[in-house]
Amino acid sequence: MSVFLLGSEPEKFLQKLEGVIPGWLYRFVQHSDDSIAFTYISPQIELLHEVTAAAVLADAEILLKQIHPDDQILQRQALAHSRATLEPLCLEWRIITPSGKLKWLRTKSQPEKLANQDTAWFGVVLDITSEKQTEQQLIESNHHLQQSEQKFRLAFENANVGMCMVDLEGHLIKVNDKMGKIFGYSRQELEAMTVNDLAVPEDKQVSPTFIQHAITEHQDHATLEKRYIHRQGHIIYGEVSTSLVRGINGEPLYFISHVKDISKRVKYEQEITKSRDEIRQINQELEERVKLRTKEVYEQQQLLRLYFDQSIIGLAIVSTDKTWINVNPRLCQIVGYSPEELRIKTWAEITHPDDLDLDLNNYQRLLDGEIDGYEIDKRYIHKDGHNIYVNLGVQAHRRLDGSLDFCVVMVQDIGDRKAMERSTSLALQREKELNQLRSEFITAISHQFRTPLTTISCAASIMGKFEAKLTDEKRVQYIESILRGAKQIDELIGDIITINLNQEEIEPVLVKGSLIDFCQDIIDKTEYLSYPYKINFCACLSSKTRLAVKFDPVLLKPVLTHLLANGIKYSPTILTIDLLLLESPEEIIFEIQDYGIGIPETELEKIFEPFQRGSNVGHIAGIGIGLTIARKLITFYGGRIEIKSELGQGTTVSLVIPKQL
Repeated sequence: MSVFLLGSEPEKFLQKLEGVIPGWLYRFVQHSDDSIAFTYISPQIELLHEVTAAAVLADAEILLKQIHPDDQILQRQALAHSRATLEPLCLEWRIITPSGKLKWLRTKSQPEKLANQDTAWFGVVLDITSEKQTEQQLIESNHHLQQSEQKFRLAFENANVGMCMVDLEGHLIKVNDKMGKIFGYSRQELEAMTVNDLAVPEDKQVSPTFIQHAITEHQDHATLEKRYIHRQGHIIYGEVSTSLVRGINGEPLYFISHVKDISKRVKYEQEITKSRDEIRQINQELEERVKLRTKEVYEQQQLLRLYFDQSIIGLAIVSTDKTWINVNPRLCQIVGYSPEELRIKTWAEITHPDDLDLDLNNYQRLLDGEIDGYEIDKRYIHKDGHNIYVNLGVQAHRRLDGSLDFCVVMVQDIGDRKAMERSTSLALQREKELNQLRSEFITAISHQFRTPLTTISCAASIMGKFEAKLTDEKRVQYIESILRGAKQIDELIGDIITINLNQEEIEPVLVKGSLIDFCQDIIDKTEYLSYPYKINFCACLSSKTRLAVKFDPVLLKPVLTHLLANGIKYSPTILTIDLLLLESPEEIIFEIQDYGIGIPETELEKIFEPFQRGSNVGHIAGIGIGLTIARKLITFYGGRIEIKSELGQGTTVSLVIPKQL
């Protein structure tokens, strides 16, 4: 079958026509048995389909196989409808060429019913790929414009600083709610005022001067401090960061300003330092301008970039998977990372582990649509490792179907505030602990003094009333009771004085003597005062050590006395304890073993601190200074105390001093 079916002159005309059409001409036939064939195809088909006309005339299925899978049903339905109604076939579809290119095609052809009941179409196929790409670019451009508008509006309305737009005469064109809270006016009232209606008389020239300089001398940005009058009459100190917005041709349009109430900070600086009269300025101009197709897109993006980059708080756009899409310089300054470093991290990675659950729970509620924003105090981990306390504000931006598109994040450094809170809390806790310790000490020491005083009082009272009736033996017993009580009081006073001794106040005085006799003397007195308790004593010493060693009996005696008394006191059911005297080449070791209640393992480190007692002592009397005194005195001696204990089994205390022969 020939490609060209017409006579010579029509054929030449057709060839000329084919050369100027961005497509190819065809005659297509669908037989009554539904088989298909092309009876004419212009050579230009090869430019679109990358196949020859002859190949398609031989096998029409070649073109059908190139149709995009998603468009095949639509193509078959349109062909069937045109065949049934003989209406023109008008259709757009996509093909994938043998080289992998995706192209958009459009056809318009006229069907006719042939005598043999076949249907033929005469038409043209045009390449509309460029047209479709232009349409897609226009759709994307419009979507980008809508996003820019939404981001700016969201940032403007939800900023936690005052924001306003001011015309070239100083009129407030638009303000956010935060601006109204700062000055005490409603948004409608502020939008009917000028910047000078709010300023104190002395500062009324600040804004007009800047406006004039910005217009005539191209000073497009400034950060300044002004004083304002609140609606209630008091003065507000404000920090204003303002920028001039110019049109695409450079003509001045209006100003956008960030206003932060710094009254508390100024008052603090005036009262505490009286020398801090300047604040750091944020002076970063937007140098790269985005080229957009329309003037409105250009202005909206410039406004958003000026606010974002020059904000005095940290700002960021984050995605639904917690990654940073965009961050401003202030946020980078707060966390110590560059924008490039943050973009490869998630905000969860730099959040303190103890604060992560709170943030994640709120973020999940935001993802689920329960809330549109939240505000919390949390900690970030700075790049150099230290923690930064911040106030975090998160606001959702949702798609039309309600799903989360991205979030606007506002971060303010509150480290100074948190440090002051921690300092105050620690001071209060310490004061509470000292008061509790003081109360416990007074109660305990009062009880310790009351026991011997009661003994003295009773003995003296009996002797006073019944002196004539008392035998000499009874009189001696009461006098010994009085002396014993007085000695206990004297020892208590000595213990309290010992706690306050400094290292330079005590120096050991060594004398030669028998450690065995020294220990036996202490045992006899302790058993006398603690009847019916018994102390089993065993000395494992060399003959040379037994004869005489140098030691300080004055320092050593109260230490052993306290340790033996503790062993007896905390053995309420077993009436014996052991004292073992040992030696090593360099040291003398005293081991006191009791079989009492023991000390919890977690409390062994604290047991040597003043007024610290085991949590299991119950009603056993004591003030918790025996071990404190023992360790302090033995430290003066140059020795040490070691303690081992097991709950319910008993305690072993080892007293170690240097051996000096």
